[in-house]
Amino acid sequence: MSESADTWEFRTRLALAERSVGDDVSDSLLAEVAAHCAESGESPEEVFGRPDDFAESVAAERLPADAGAGGDPDAWTRTDYAFAVTAQWGLMAFMAGAYALVTSGLMADVTAAALIGCAAVATAVAALYGARFALHSGSRVRATACAVGALVAIVLAAVAFVEGPHTVIAPVPTPALCALGVALPAWALFSRPSATAAPAPERLSSEAWLRKLPQLLRGRHALPRTRAAELTREAGRHLAETGSEPEEEFGPVAAYARRLARAEAPRQHWWQRNDVREAISTALFGTYLLNNLHRHGPVWLSVVAAVGTYAGAATLIGHVRRKVKRDRRAAT
Repeated sequence: MSESADTWEFRTRLALAERSVGDDVSDSLLAEVAAHCAESGESPEEVFGRPDDFAESVAAERLPADAGAGGDPDAWTRTDYAFAVTAQWGLMAFMAGAYALVTSGLMADVTAAALIGCAAVATAVAALYGARFALHSGSRVRATACAVGALVAIVLAAVAFVEGPHTVIAPVPTPALCALGVALPAWALFSRPSATAAPAPERLSSEAWLRKLPQLLRGRHALPRTRAAELTREAGRHLAETGSEPEEEFGPVAAYARRLARAEAPRQHWWQRNDVREAISTALFGTYLLNNLHRHGPVWLSVVAAVGTYAGAATLIGHVRRKVKRDRRAAT
């Protein structure tokens, strides 16, 4: 291929990567382009157009789920939220039952302090997941409110465990707690509705689209506020110059925000990545939890460490699952 053809191939490969087209698909397509151009003697741009236009048409054909009606695979639904909270409660119940089985035998006394503390911890977990759900919806105000609620619940749990009334309410079989810990995730898993085709999202006006874009960039994709505002201004200027509607020019706002975030990814240092931060947080909380349990430290500290460990692990698993889903879509 000539130098201009090499430049076209390089730009096309970048444009395909920005649209989540996998390397295997890109290699196959570009090999077909090279073979056609070598046979016809024409340049790639003459036959297939500009790199961005070519990549856009490929993405529309190869990745319909990403640009289809309702295609927002990263969005968190209320069902996802309920499933995550219920499964997390089950894990905590199982761990509490296993710990009580080792320390107290087959029966453990439930005190008023323990009951209030556990209810507060369960509320804190629900609030933490609520904060994540709000961030994915692009609302930092609701996410902040949920985070504050989680902090208040954790403080209440600590006070209840340390200062609460230790009146015994009733003895509870510790294996029952373990069984509850298994039953809750199982119920959440089997009662979860099967995935169906999502309905077409409501078409946003230009103003609503431009308001939603920075919210998604900041909340869901963790871009800095200044960079999100800059990208939004660029999109707004382009729309003003062309006079087109944003969904016609850029596609659904969630898909466009995801493309911008992928393009911004090289700007992030490795220690700024969400999955790295969640992995470090989970490791620190988990190490402290094991150390506190081994040394028979204060119960409330163990509760706080357990909440931090579970929240960090769940968020990390969420990052990994989304990455696997994106890789699978890109390979199809």
